[in-house]
Formats: sequence, C-alpha cells, structure tokens
Amino acid sequence: MSSQTPEDILETIRQENEDKFGILCLNCLIVRTRFKELEKFVENNRIRVPINEDLTKLDYLDHISIHFYKKYREIKELQKIFPTCLAFIADMLFKDEKIKKYLSRFDFIAKHELIDVFADYCADMGIAVYDTSGISEKKYNCDLYLIKKKPVLRTEAVFVRTGTQLTEEEYKNTFYLLNEASKVAIWTVFVTTPRGVYNIGFERLLSDMEKLNVWLYIVDPIHQRVLGITKGKKSKDHDTNIRDEYINKLPREPIRAQSRLKLISGYDFNESDSYSPKKFVMYEILPKELALEREESLVRKPMYREIFRTLLVIDKISGLPLITYSREDLGFDQELVSGFLSAMDSFVSEIGGSEAMDEISYKGFSIHATYGKWIKGALILSTPANKSLKERLSYFVVDFEERYTDEINVFLETGRTTPFDPSKINPDIKDILDV
Repeated sequence: MSSQTPEDILETIRQENEDKFGILCLNCLIVRTRFKELEKFVENNRIRVPINEDLTKLDYLDHISIHFYKKYREIKELQKIFPTCLAFIADMLFKDEKIKKYLSRFDFIAKHELIDVFADYCADMGIAVYDTSGISEKKYNCDLYLIKKKPVLRTEAVFVRTGTQLTEEEYKNTFYLLNEASKVAIWTVFVTTPRGVYNIGFERLLSDMEKLNVWLYIVDPIHQRVLGITKGKKSKDHDTNIRDEYINKLPREPIRAQSRLKLISGYDFNESDSYSPKKFVMYEILPKELALEREESLVRKPMYREIFRTLLVIDKISGLPLITYSREDLGFDQELVSGFLSAMDSFVSEIGGSEAMDEISYKGFSIHATYGKWIKGALILSTPANKSLKERLSYFVVDFEERYTDEINVFLETGRTTPFDPSKINPDIKDILDV
C-alpha cells in the first residue's frame, strides 16, 4: 500500500464499482457543500491537506477519500462492516450533520414536481397518466394510475414518495399499500429519489420491491434522469371487477396523455441499462474531469427566472433585510425594494399575522412571503407564484435558518450583515428557488 500514489488509490476506489451506475454521486454532494463545512470536516477527522494550496471542493474529496481508504485497509473490522471502501467513505461523510443536509439536493422539494417528472416519462412511453387524488378509496391509495389500452389493457398503480416523505413509518405504510394495490392493477410501481433510497437503504429497498414484484424507479433531480431498477411482474391477485370499478372513479381526462407528436420529458431514460439491479450501486465517485463535465452539462435555464425579480430575507422583529438578491440581468432596484419594505407594515394584516403564506399585489408585482423562526422570506415576482415556487420558498427559509444559524445570531446581536457571504448564499438561492 505504501507504494501506491494518490492517483492509484483514487483509481482503486473508483474501480470498486466499475461498470455500475451509482445512485448517489459523492462528487455532486461535495460540489454543493460549503468550503467552511469541508474545512471543518477535514479538521474534525484529522485529515492532512496542503496548507498553502488553493484547493477546489473536488480536491478536498480526493484527500478525504485517500484518508479513509488507508483507514479502511488498515482496520479489518471496517472491512467486515462495509462491503466497499466507497461505502465507508460515504458513511463517514454522512455522519457529519452539516454535510448530510446536502442530501436534500438529491430530492424534490415538492411531491407534485416528482409526480410531474414521472408523468412526463410515462407519456413518452405511450401511457396515459391519471391523477387519483380525487378518489376517496383509501384501500388502494395510490398517487397515479396508468393505462395503456393497446394492444391489450394494461394498468399500473403508482406510489410516489419524495425522500423527505420516506421515513421508516411511511415506508412501512407504503409497503402495505403496494401489496394491496396488486388487486386493482396488473402492475404496481414505486417511485422515489436518491435521498429516499438513502433513507431506507438500497439493498433493503431492492429486496422488498423484488419480493412484492414491484417496478422500482428512482428519479434523480440533479442529473435529470429516470433510473429503472427492478422490473415488476404481473399481479397474481389482480381482480378485473375491482379494477373496472376503480377505473370508473378516475377523472375523465388524464393529466398526461400518450405523447404523439414529440417527447415531452426533459429527463433521460436508458432502457438498455435499466431493470438489471446488479448494475446499480448506492454510491459513486467520478474522476474530477468527468465530474466537472457532468456538472457543466447540467446547466439549464432556471424554471422561474422569467418571473423572478428580487428575494428579500428579512428579520422578523426589526423588519430589516439580512439579504437582498435580485436577478443579475435586471440588477438591484433600490426604489422597488425600498418601497416594498416601507409598505410592509401595511401588509402585516395580510401576510404577517400567521405562519401562512399569502400573496399581495404591489405596483404591478406579486409579493409572496413565508415565515420562519427568526426570518421571513419575500419574493417579488412579475406574476403570482405557483404551488411549486411557494413550497420552494418555504423550504428555502427553513434551510437558510438551519445552515446560517451562526450568522443569524450575529445579526440579531449586532445588526451586522457582513457575516452573510453572497458568494456562498447566492448559489443556494438560485439552486433552491430555481431562479
């Protein structure tokens, strides 16, 4: 081992999962982690890094990987606990609560966003997608119902869970529902995210879905891909009478009809690499060059860029702004923001009296606000926020308070906003709000 160069070690780690697809990319995790948190992690784990070098985040990952590789090889007990060195590296990273929070980036903030992505994929596969939320039948409480009529009637009951939803209790409940749904459809389908897989454990989830004969899909929002993991089998409990009764309760029109003119999904799906569980593993680490190429390929036009004008993060008590972030091409509109702040008092009865989120029109703009423990977030938009953007703002406020607790406390004590570093916070704003 002493003769191995750092690059030899990194290549050895990567080869553990050679020719397999990782569900959760550790490069992507580290790229989204703050330098301050990486530096603290290195310090806490006594990992040696060059002092006078300007390290990138992926450089930090290299040093972290090499450090834990050596530990893994030296301590035989670790090899009994973790099947691969990569699993050990991931375990150590996720023991750090601040780094673990970035698992949220491998998930959808709103469940209906995940539903929309999967519905688009189904439409491209020539399947009509029906929303079942209006059906009161709780015994078969699926989220979507899929129908393809030609050449024969094919039905699928779909259960969708984000990583945030997929707690141990919810997983047990979903397991029961998946089993029951075998009566109402020919196939059953379970859809979750990389974070959801992490919560339950890939091997456990794989084993359970194979026992239930369920189609398992993982929708990855970072890489915008749909992974088909297990191929379900036809239900032996399928009852055509129960199925027909259920179909009669569906809405008259699907939320997605079969795509006829063009593909509508923005997510990649590779059928030749799907439905072979042995091809998939929980974690992957890519060579730096490939990781950077992948990050660059993910650049797309933000969903809410056109309607976004300004985000204000405001102290709940004083009403003073901690952060003001405006769209780059429009710049900071001092008059608009000052006018908005001065008018806040008159809005209190409408948007400030509770934890609820409300919208107000102001000088031709739509203002949407939501409250946390110490701060309130307010979006200035050219049109009203949809449900997804409202959920994103609510998530941002909670996430901001968790990540920047120290900086908020400094502001509360001194009134200084200098601890809030725009170079670190602005990427979070753009990422979470998709602006």
